[in-house]
Amino acid sequence: MADETINYVREAFFHPLNLGVLFTSTLSAFFLSDFGLIPNALLTFTFGLELVYLGVVPRLSSFIKKIKLKKIKEREPVLESKNVFNSLTEVQQKKFLVLKHLTLKVRENFEKQPYTSQGLLANIEKKIDGLLNNYINLLDLHKRFQMFIQSVNEGNLVKEIESEEQEMEKIDSERLKERKKRRMLILRKRLDRIKSANERYEICNTEIDTIEDAIRYIYEQSMTMNNPEEIGFQLDNLLSEVEETSSIIESLESTGYDEFGIFEKKTETDQFSEKSGSTGSVNYLKHGEKL
Repeated sequence: MADETINYVREAFFHPLNLGVLFTSTLSAFFLSDFGLIPNALLTFTFGLELVYLGVVPRLSSFIKKIKLKKIKEREPVLESKNVFNSLTEVQQKKFLVLKHLTLKVRENFEKQPYTSQGLLANIEKKIDGLLNNYINLLDLHKRFQMFIQSVNEGNLVKEIESEEQEMEKIDSERLKERKKRRMLILRKRLDRIKSANERYEICNTEIDTIEDAIRYIYEQSMTMNNPEEIGFQLDNLLSEVEETSSIIESLESTGYDEFGIFEKKTETDQFSEKSGSTGSVNYLKHGEKL
């Protein structure tokens, strides 16, 4: 982030500690209004100190570094989501944009409802945003598990294990048997990993479908709302159930599972996927929507 885009004087002024001092001083002057020149002196001293503060603090290197770090942290979630979006395949990007469009339509329909219902509906909108974030993360996981599964032929692996078992029955040498057993152990571990990857891949599929159905249902309900409060509670309960996807994603991204290498930042397959999804990236930029 370029320095000129950050107004350090403004950041210093709106710092909670500075605002607290100004508020306390002003309040104190108000309560001391019956004590002659004391309130004026207090306010004069406070404003003078404020000018010194605004003249010195925004120039301090420690303050500048702190504000830069704060701004970077604020931008990280958005940048991360955009990076994930750009790494998806073109088909996945289109699926995400369709769902994103539906959530925008839901907001438009919610805005037409009475003011008294806006508090409840605002809570639902917040949960929808969370679902959308989970959705794009699931699409990313789905792509990675799919790449891993396609990189290994489970059928050939099963045949190799069966072949090794048959050979072991014919071998008399104990030393050779031990070596065969070692290979068998590795082959079975590989097979277990493939089965686990297949299971997680199917979980991703199910959760993706569930979120799509939930958001479409909310969209349909938002179009025909008669009693926003009653429907709002129904939708809130629905979203609370679907929100479990956050814990499911954490489980799918478990550290031990990275032995497959599916979470490496750059692989040849990832680069190919990014190229194949380049058209979708352009579409996303054309929409100008924030993730």
